Amino acid sequence: MASAHPSMIDRTIDSISLGLTDPLSTGGRMGVAIYILDRRTVRLSVAGMVQEVGTLRYLCKATEMDARREAELDEAKLLPSPTAVLVVHTEKLPIKLDPEYPITAHRILGWDEGRGSTTDLNWDYLPTLGYAILDSERNLFRLHEFRDGMLYPIDSNRALDLQLLDGDVLIRRGQPSIIECYTIRAFIPCFAEADCLLEDGRRDKLIVRVDGNALPDPSRLVGRRPHEVSSPDPRSDGGHPS
Repeated sequence: MASAHPSMIDRTIDSISLGLTDPLSTGGRMGVAIYILDRRTVRLSVAGMVQEVGTLRYLCKATEMDARREAELDEAKLLPSPTAVLVVHTEKLPIKLDPEYPITAHRILGWDEGRGSTTDLNWDYLPTLGYAILDSERNLFRLHEFRDGMLYPIDSNRALDLQLLDGDVLIRRGQPSIIECYTIRAFIPCFAEADCLLEDGRRDKLIVRVDGNALPDPSRLVGRRPHEVSSPDPRSDGGHPS
């Protein structure tokens, strides 16, 4: 059996030493998981411009919520909102420089102001800005783009194409807005299913909270974000689309 590539081993060990690996990353976790904003921050180099971003750690499965975990969710909402977050959960992805050996990488998500958590179900429609690879020599992560099935470095021109930076500052990009809602149909009491198109081009059926059995006009969802019309967190007090 061929041995693991040395560079891959080194990067995995370095990531563990920083405390930024999810112990359940390779555990075959089933069900929707909740990830929570952590107090730790890391340095992320985006086309050579170093940014401070937040970290997102695993809390529990959605079915495992209890009073202690609810308190953690409440505390996370009070933390300063980073522009982006590094997901502690790791993935093994091929890299253009050495595609034969997948490398440990962390997903980087754009983050909403005031948000304290997300689920891994489509990451609550938060945009994936790229994947971060640890540069242990500089004690920071470098943002890479995932396209054509592998990771590519991002230079200043590509960062401009991807609208990542405003000068030398990372641009905040959270949940996309709904730009069109085609239909809304009854789902279960107090919830409806809305067929929506998001501004990033994704089309999906959103579960929308409604008052009683009254279905809102689809046009009333346009311009709003998924978290403003639906609530994966049953404790949320977001507005109803009435």
